[in-house]
Amino acid sequence: KITCNVGIYVTNEKALSVDSMIDRAVLALSSIKGSYTSKYNIFTESLRNEMLSEQEISGIMATALEERQFVLHYQPQFNHSTGKLIGVEALVRWNHPEKGMISPGVFIPIFEKNGFITRLDLYVFEQVCVFIRKCMDKGLPLVPVSSNFSRFVENLETIRKRHEVPIELVRIEITESAVFGDSEHANEVVKQLHQCGYIVEMDDFGSGYSSLNVLKDIELDLIKLDMMFLVEKSDSNRGGMILSSVVRMAKWLGLPVIAEGVETAEQARFLKDINCTMVQGYLFDKPLPEDE
Repeated sequence: KITCNVGIYVTNEKALSVDSMIDRAVLALSSIKGSYTSKYNIFTESLRNEMLSEQEISGIMATALEERQFVLHYQPQFNHSTGKLIGVEALVRWNHPEKGMISPGVFIPIFEKNGFITRLDLYVFEQVCVFIRKCMDKGLPLVPVSSNFSRFVENLETIRKRHEVPIELVRIEITESAVFGDSEHANEVVKQLHQCGYIVEMDDFGSGYSSLNVLKDIELDLIKLDMMFLVEKSDSNRGGMILSSVVRMAKWLGLPVIAEGVETAEQARFLKDINCTMVQGYLFDKPLPEDE
């Protein structure tokens, strides 16, 4: 079976050369190349800007890593009932010398697509270990730090042991998107992490379509609930009912639950009512630089 994708440029600029018109059509085509759902795409200026931005980011990412332009912020996690700090999540930011702070929403999808995310994950994990080591050397109170999943367990262990960080102080987060369609490989990696002694968390649980399969197939230690469930598009409160059911199901499975993205007092009260006491979000604290 032969299929084709088509890039279209509508010729409304008479001053443009034919070659330039063809370049625009090719650019429109390149953004859907290999897609089974999008068969054609029409060139727009915003598409060109987006493509140039992606090319620019891909071109400077290795230099940015070498120059340590990527910095970590830590978002606290609390026990809502006691107010006690129970952990933090490490979040990466890109502090570009000219463009300023670049949002992870801009560069993370590009890195996931081009494979650079693995190098960034290992860099973040090492910075987490350095941070914990500093806190240990200063005799500060310690809580576990969650860091995003990297595909190579042996690399994590090399870094952790180099900085002499106890394994109970670092937790590994995996996302639904990381395991979707390849739960067998993900399960194998989680087993390796468990053999080393890591606690493994599922981040953004409920944001994808594979949530129940993930719970069935992979031995997780903790799930982080996406509070998008409580952003209702109607008055039915279906999101709240689903959230309540997920928390109950997690308790039956012996899985602790952290609700992330808690932004309002109403959400916090609802979580307390359904016995979800571990929370993270702007209502309690924003992601903070290391010194804060």
